[in-house]
Amino acid sequence: MIMKGYPQYLWFVVLALLLVCTGCSNEGETEDDNNQHVKVEGFYVKGLENVNACVEFDVEVDAAGTYTLHVMGYNYSKGTATCSLYVNGQKQSQLGFQEQSNWSEKVVQVSLAAGINQIAFQRDAGDNGQFYLDYIEID
Repeated sequence: MIMKGYPQYLWFVVLALLLVCTGCSNEGETEDDNNQHVKVEGFYVKGLENVNACVEFDVEVDAAGTYTLHVMGYNYSKGTATCSLYVNGQKQSQLGFQEQSNWSEKVVQVSLAAGINQIAFQRDAGDNGQFYLDYIEID
């Protein structure tokens, strides 16, 4: 697997490169920790509030199977903020983050093929609110 065990700030160096290379019609952007409303060390992704905005990760696993995906997100809106989770171009689920004053982790099971898989968080027409993304982990 890749992306596990690296310092948190390196995620967003990779993420920034991914944002430049994605085929999304609207891409997220990184923000540093000087933001007054969000407490985070390093960077996070924002800009996922427009329909079709997305951020994509390439994740490599040795064997096909079901893996646990950990998503650290923040709801910066009233009510529940949602985004759609895609694996290899297929919608898997809609993640919802409750209104709160801190980051929270969502844990979902995803089926991955052996080799490189694409995991995307996308704002679909049925999603709502403002969702920030800090990091993901696969195990």
